[in-house]
Amino acid sequence: MVGGAELADAGCTPYISGTISKVGLTVRIDYLAEVLCNFYLAGAGQAYLIERTSGSPYNGQAVAAATPFSFVNGYYGYSYGAVLIDGRVYDGGAQIEVGFNLALQTLNGGIWIGCLALPNGLRYLGACSGLGTSTVSVAVGSGEISTGLAPNRLTVLESLTSPGSGSYDAWNIGRFYPATYAAYEFDWSTNLCTGAPDNPLGFTFESACARHDFGYRNYKAAQRFAANKDRLDLAFYGDLQRVCATYGDAVRPACYALATAYYEAARIFGILNVTPEQIDDAAELLPDTSAGRAVPLT
Repeated sequence: MVGGAELADAGCTPYISGTISKVGLTVRIDYLAEVLCNFYLAGAGQAYLIERTSGSPYNGQAVAAATPFSFVNGYYGYSYGAVLIDGRVYDGGAQIEVGFNLALQTLNGGIWIGCLALPNGLRYLGACSGLGTSTVSVAVGSGEISTGLAPNRLTVLESLTSPGSGSYDAWNIGRFYPATYAAYEFDWSTNLCTGAPDNPLGFTFESACARHDFGYRNYKAAQRFAANKDRLDLAFYGDLQRVCATYGDAVRPACYALATAYYEAARIFGILNVTPEQIDDAAELLPDTSAGRAVPLT
């Protein structure tokens, strides 16, 4: 509120509103911040979006800003913005807050003796600055708002595509029980061991290839493939080696030879460009009693 003989009831009220629409992993946020005063003054302000998703690297940061406004000898101003969030690419966006930075100056010698009265649901993001002077500055927030995106999608994706049996098991559960990770809308499609046999010489490589596809496809969609390719290929190699460990000692050398050939093809070419000659070379490592086919341990 403003003090002064002629301004005993003078004051301003901020408002924040908006809409959220979600289609798949794309969210559109339209947001509006307004200030309405009951006397003429000068003012300026700007609305912005604050990331509030726990675990996001951007948590607490302003991630978008609306068009600012200013006026002199007026009583109303507004700032409107809109933003699209691609949940496959952006690391956050599950929880956001609309912020509103506002500065107001009296024109007739009045001074600010109190901060703005806030409607229900709004909160101060910091203390009022300038009380006792003609100009007050304040930051107001809408409180946290859910967008409908599942939180920490990239963290979950990493947990499903890392080297080790624990990561593989978590991915395998998701593959057979889709509801487990349904909120993240991952791409579970696979061509298995494209460019090479799915189960060379009887060694069951197809599940390892399916997880490799999962990592490649989802990191490409997230626009983070190059930074993660080496890790995905190493996870693939580890999956193949664990398959080999399920076979008897006599046939494991052939399996490990194939695992190395599959891994090197993925590492170098990005596809399983495994030649018939490489498979034949591995077959030479099988004992004569195997009839050229592997049998897993029971």
